[in-house]
Amino acid sequence: MNGQLWIWIVVAIVVIAVIVVVAILFGRRAKAAVDRRRAADLRERARADAAGAHEHSAQAARAEADARRAESEAERLRNEAAERQEASEKADRISKERLRQAEALDPDAGNVPDERGDRDERNDPDDGGRRGLRNDRRGD
Repeated sequence: MNGQLWIWIVVAIVVIAVIVVVAILFGRRAKAAVDRRRAADLRERARADAAGAHEHSAQAARAEADARRAESEAERLRNEAAERQEASEKADRISKERLRQAEALDPDAGNVPDERGDRDERNDPDDGGRRGLRNDRRGD
């Protein structure tokens, strides 16, 4: 083997090594570019997801506020209903008390027509209650 052959072999090896190194460098650059594009896509999706999550969070907060308002309104209506029920019961008690007072004051309180329209004659002030007693004796 002569010296020139060795030079060509060394030159070929160097050229092949340079080609391999260049290919590796370009491959890395290409991979880095692809990775950058993928990273940019992932960042964009992350931003969109964050915006969607923020919107969902805002909707949840609005729903929570609506629920609190509804609970507050329900409590207000329960209190109002209780107050009206109490007022109704008080009005009923007052009405019954006034009727009782009227019965106590009215000398004809027991002389009220019954369901047939007849008067209870035992408490008729015109006869002092005697006629009612006579009727009771007749029934014996």
